[in-house]
Amino acid sequence: MFSTPPGEMVWKEPSGQVLGEHIAPMRICFVVDKFPTLSETFVLDQIAGCLESGMEVSVVCNEMAFGRDTNVDDARWQKLPGAVVSWWGGLDRYRSSLKKWSGRFWDKLSTFIDLANAHKLRNVDVIVAHFGHNGLRVARIMKRRRIAAPLVTIFHGVDVGRPMHDNTLGSYRPVFEKGALQLPVNAFFREALINAGAAQAQVLVHHMGIRPGEIDYHWRSWQKGTLSFISVCRLTEKKGIEYALRALARLPHRDWVYSVIGGGELLEDLKLIATDLGIAERVTFLGPRPHSEVKQRLRDAHVFLLPSVAGRDGDLEGIPVALMEAMAGGLITVSTYHSGIPELIEDRKTGFLVPERDIAALAGKLTWIAENPGLCEPIALAARGKVEADFNSNALNERFAQIVAKLGETGSIT
Repeated sequence: MFSTPPGEMVWKEPSGQVLGEHIAPMRICFVVDKFPTLSETFVLDQIAGCLESGMEVSVVCNEMAFGRDTNVDDARWQKLPGAVVSWWGGLDRYRSSLKKWSGRFWDKLSTFIDLANAHKLRNVDVIVAHFGHNGLRVARIMKRRRIAAPLVTIFHGVDVGRPMHDNTLGSYRPVFEKGALQLPVNAFFREALINAGAAQAQVLVHHMGIRPGEIDYHWRSWQKGTLSFISVCRLTEKKGIEYALRALARLPHRDWVYSVIGGGELLEDLKLIATDLGIAERVTFLGPRPHSEVKQRLRDAHVFLLPSVAGRDGDLEGIPVALMEAMAGGLITVSTYHSGIPELIEDRKTGFLVPERDIAALAGKLTWIAENPGLCEPIALAARGKVEADFNSNALNERFAQIVAKLGETGSIT
């Protein structure tokens, strides 16, 4: 969950604003890129939590994605009390063209258009920006006194990793100066933001989570059967699937299979690697699959592999939700000492961790797992308990509602 500054915050229902004899609900505006989208279900879950707390929610986004994915195309998102609107209106469709056309003047042009549409962010009690770049856009408008609601910026991964890599985290200074609160999703990012100039008391760790009650726990032993490995992710460098393949090729235990679900720019390269390693007949690249099929394949697997690494462009994980879901379902998870992942997985207690890009260490852990199914069962049970205790989105959403209610009423959390 989030770490609190001195002085404990006490939950109370949002008081809202008095209008005649009625009390208006707290009004929260979420600023996101695409809405709704399956890759950011944490946004939808957080919005659902605010709605359950009696708040009025609106969304300002760059792109509306209604009708593109039945897994997230819920009527709730189309009928939000405060509505869903496009930040740039009709100009949104020309965003990429305008960026190419304006070149080095893009920053000024985009800020000008943001300012022209600032009225869409008014008349709310709190603004919640997901990802640092959206927080920066809002902060720049606040500098020009176009909006005044407290700003909460949630930092997830690439929005911290790439600026760290490029030594440009200082570009978030307007967010630090104008924003009321920064909520990085792990302690690693919190330290980075503070080192870049954010006030320590205004940076709280707030984990993303899942609803473990919606995932059935089921332990499956491989004592007398084929050991089934699985990965579910977009096939980009930071997911480390290449290292999973190379480690599996070293296993002395030969009765195993590996399923990889997800698409991405590295798909064909990874298929070639599997062929070159001589394990192509054991590895199945399934591409993107429907959510119902993914859930079933996770139920049938034993070990979830996600050996994440820092991308060459600085791209980092936050704490992958896919790991939480696997742990809740009874799979053994194997990952790396990367970003915030050690806040979720403790090696040999709630899963297994190895250094990034260490193929020998990864192969060693996978071999031990293959040979010790009985010793893995308590680890899987402890992993479920970890998710229930610290990454339960029901509790996290209640804390989040507490934060925004306090900000909406007083402008601060202290």
